[in-house]
This record gives sequence, C-alpha cells and structure tokens, in this order.
Amino acid sequence: MLKIKKIVDRIAKIIAGFSFAGIIIMTAITVLDVILSKVANNPVPGAFEIVERLMIVTVFCAFAYGQTQKTHINMTIIVSKFSQKLQMFIFAVMGLISVGASGILSYAAFSQTANSIKMNYQTAVLKIPFWPFYLMEGIAMAVFTITLLYDAILSIAAIFSKDCYNVVVESWD
Repeated sequence: MLKIKKIVDRIAKIIAGFSFAGIIIMTAITVLDVILSKVANNPVPGAFEIVERLMIVTVFCAFAYGQTQKTHINMTIIVSKFSQKLQMFIFAVMGLISVGASGILSYAAFSQTANSIKMNYQTAVLKIPFWPFYLMEGIAMAVFTITLLYDAILSIAAIFSKDCYNVVVESWD
C-alpha cells in the first residue's frame, strides 16, 4: 500500500508543478500588464485571455497534490465520536462518492476537449485554442480521482486494520 502511495504522491507532485508554473506565469503577465498599462499606456494584448486560461491549469492541477498532503478540510467533529469501523465505513462511502463525482468531472473535461477540438474553440484576441487547457484539466482531474480512490481504499482497509486506521486519522487534528 505504501508503494502505491509513493507513486500517487509523485504523480500528484508532478501535476502540481504545472499549477506552480501557472501561478508564476499569471503573476508575471499581470505585473507586466499593469506596468505597461500605467507607464507606456500599452497593455499586454490578450493578458486577460492568457490569465483566464492559466487559471484552469492552476486550480485543477493543485487538487490532487492537496489531497495527498491532506490539506482539504474533513468535517470529523461528529464522525470522530463513532467507533473505528463506523468512522471508516462513513469515510469510505464518502470517498467512493467523491471518486464518482471526480471521475465524472474528469470525463466531462475530456469530452469538452474533444468538443473544443471539433468546434475549433479559441480565445477572441490571441486565438489560443481552448483544447489544451481542457485536456490538462481532464488529466489533473483523473489524477485527483486516483488520489481519492487510493484514500477510499485506505479507508476500507482501515475498517479492518488498526495501522490503516491510524494513517487515515493522523490528519484529523
């Protein structure tokens, strides 16, 4: 189980690198746009379009990494009062629901990618195609789905294993 976790964590970290790069590029373009607008009265053409597209990458690519680092909020105030088996059963069910929802969103992003290619959707000013950003969203959501699936399986295992239980609840503080 730990070997799988290392692989999942590594993939999530790689995907998070795109989020980090997106933030740097968005910041640089925004700063440059403001400076050029105020100093030279000549803003960066399409700055809004670029930042808007990069937001997709930045947000979705951070989800999986946040899940691996246990930064998403879990409401455990009530669940923590139940027995170990009931706690983990509830966590497993919620995890499986999350996997389903995330999987549907991933599928939708891939469908939107195909539709965007077919319809040749692009930005108005710079004519940047939408599909690469939708594709990245789909990949990021697929990785997020995998991280959620790992956590759901860990919760199922925690119903029967004290060691797995301790791994699940260590982030509940």
